[in-house]
Amino acid sequence: MVGVGLLASLRSAPALACGGGGVTSKIGVTMNSQRIFMSVRASGTTDIIAQVTVPQTTADYGVLIPVPDQPTLDAEPVSTAELDALDRATAPAIFSSTSDGGSSSGCGCLAAGADDDAAAPNRNVTVSSEVTIGPVVAVSLTGESGDAVRAWLTDNGFSLPENDAATFDRYVGKGRYFIAIRRAESAATNGPSSIGVHYTLPGDHRMLSLGFTRIGAASKLALTLFLAAPETVRPSEPFQALTLFDLDAGPLQSNNYALAVETAVAKRDSKAFLLESSTPIDNPRPEPLALARFVDRGAIVTRATTLVSREQISEDVVFVPFTGIVQRERWVSRDAGHVRYAGLGALGLLLMAGALRRHSRSRQ
Repeated sequence: MVGVGLLASLRSAPALACGGGGVTSKIGVTMNSQRIFMSVRASGTTDIIAQVTVPQTTADYGVLIPVPDQPTLDAEPVSTAELDALDRATAPAIFSSTSDGGSSSGCGCLAAGADDDAAAPNRNVTVSSEVTIGPVVAVSLTGESGDAVRAWLTDNGFSLPENDAATFDRYVGKGRYFIAIRRAESAATNGPSSIGVHYTLPGDHRMLSLGFTRIGAASKLALTLFLAAPETVRPSEPFQALTLFDLDAGPLQSNNYALAVETAVAKRDSKAFLLESSTPIDNPRPEPLALARFVDRGAIVTRATTLVSREQISEDVVFVPFTGIVQRERWVSRDAGHVRYAGLGALGLLLMAGALRRHSRSRQ
């Protein structure tokens, strides 16, 4: 079904399109934190949940997610509390004699606005009917050429930087889709939007579209994946699989987990993921795994994280079976006076997504 101008009826106030951090600046800040949940099912499908977070604001925003097949959008939102519980249940533990500390992350977001031309042409792009998912509205769209899809985005208020056009076009083609998300008109004025958007893809899709995250990203990008599959997984070559024992002790002793991850990834030519934990869905500790209803019995949830410079992001990554051991705990001193559950933060964005800049256009 074709929906013309579906995203064109939004307010045109300038703001930020953001996930997981906060509306802080029209040009974004220093780090973009993203997380996503994937579950490969025996039924031959892949369930994906991406957290979309926009803080309290009257401003408009838009988020675009590339997907390798036609998605089925679920109208039932997933509570962020479930995603936070999953984060806690899979977080690695760092033992040290230093005081507890947490990690923090900014959000690299770009200015947003909206086009009020509801009669914008579809430009040979097929758009689904809209699905209201709690405080947001989503559609899926596809087109056979980058020019056609980019024209549709422009007509509907998205502004893609010219120097990102070639990157964007890599994700356009027959059988490839995007999910476009905006705040629903029924959402509370000034209210925050923070939910998990659940969709299903046919087939086994264990790929992260890292190349797409360059669009709209800040100078550094932190990515965390929770992938449920029949076995523990690792990134495929040329990406390397790291464990907690590949991290330098110095930053860990200073409670700077993010620096430890960033340094270890940089030493591997910025092509590495840290395998932080491997958790059986049937025997989780210390608490039951949230989102278990989307996971097959006997599955293993692998938690994998990377932190990389935007300029070093180029290739997509596929996850394959891993036969090694994933350590979930790391000692960094002889005195185990403190334990800190580590991670790059619970800020949720879209691991396969880029928040595209939207702009206001005067009606012709």
